[in-house]
This record gives sequence, C-alpha cells and structure tokens, in this order.
Amino acid sequence: MEIPFDLNLDHAYAESIRQQHEAREAHDLISELEDKVGSALGLVMQRHGVLPAVGDRVEVDSEWLVISARTFGQDGSVWLSVGPFAG
Repeated sequence: MEIPFDLNLDHAYAESIRQQHEAREAHDLISELEDKVGSALGLVMQRHGVLPAVGDRVEVDSEWLVISARTFGQDGSVWLSVGPFAG
C-alpha cells in the first residue's frame, strides 16, 4: 500500500538553516534534507505500511528529526512537517 505525502521542514527549523547560510545554499540544503527525510519515510511506508504520527522520530544522516505536524486534506492528501529532535 502506498500513501503519497508532502513534506516540509517546520518553519523554525528551515529559518534556522536560512540564518546560517547564504540564500541559495540554504535553499539547496533545505531541499536536500527534505528529500532525504522523504526517502526515509518512504522506507517506513514500504516496510511497515504506515506514515509516522506527530512525535515520531526518523533518523537521517545520524541526526534524529521529529514529526511536528501531520495534516490530512479534504482531497485525501497528507502533509508532514519535521523539525530537529531535542531529546
């Protein structure tokens, strides 16, 4: 079973990356990280048949990120937001 989803870094996390880098580099880093998280979540879907819920963590490049929001659209779409895990 495949559940398509959209994913973004949460606003505060993305903004912290933007403040640490030049605009173009920050954009590239954010896009790359979103792609890596999306791939990791795709593997979770493939192996377990579920999308993570708010509060669930995912490991990407030896860094733990946490699902900070999960939204379901009227059209059946799913949107996830991730941020750094502060544990």
